[in-house]
Amino acid sequence: QYQAPVILDFADIGHYAVIGNVLSGKSTFLQTALYGLISRYTPEEVSIYAIDFSSRMLESFAAAPHTGGVLFEQDEDSIGKFFYLMEQLLSERKKVVRGGNFGQFIEKNGKVFPAVVIAIDQYGSFREKTGNKYDSQMLQLAKEGLGYGIYLLLSAGDISASEIPSKLADNIRGRICLEMNDKFSYREIL
Repeated sequence: QYQAPVILDFADIGHYAVIGNVLSGKSTFLQTALYGLISRYTPEEVSIYAIDFSSRMLESFAAAPHTGGVLFEQDEDSIGKFFYLMEQLLSERKKVVRGGNFGQFIEKNGKVFPAVVIAIDQYGSFREKTGNKYDSQMLQLAKEGLGYGIYLLLSAGDISASEIPSKLADNIRGRICLEMNDKFSYREIL
């Protein structure tokens, strides 16, 4: 019954999706993962942005020096500004890194800028309540962000058209599966 610690290796694996039923612990998992990041790394090494469309458990990170912001479903204007900021950040990093990738750049130049972790709790609800307006930006971050130190940490009920669509899921290698309704769901997710 030994339970080894779960280690999220964004640099090696990339993006992560935490999948599970309602009340399976997705928000708690995200909260624990973010706490682990701010406990282990300095603000110069990692920046966190959180969008919480669930239980507001990520609100506790708002005052952390690592956190660029925590947004909720009523922050519609701020969410649009956030995605504009991420487009600008990705564009700037492309110019600075110039053809290599984030890991190679940091290895050669040191910690010039921090890795960015974007945590979205209840991604399906986020998509529904924003009218899928940010799907293209999320897909761009999923495809291009890895090479420039921008990582996604999403929670959802499933990998499906209404939760995490397959186009996005295809770019998420790390999957953490919590309790699901039936045994066949685990195989599909993992």
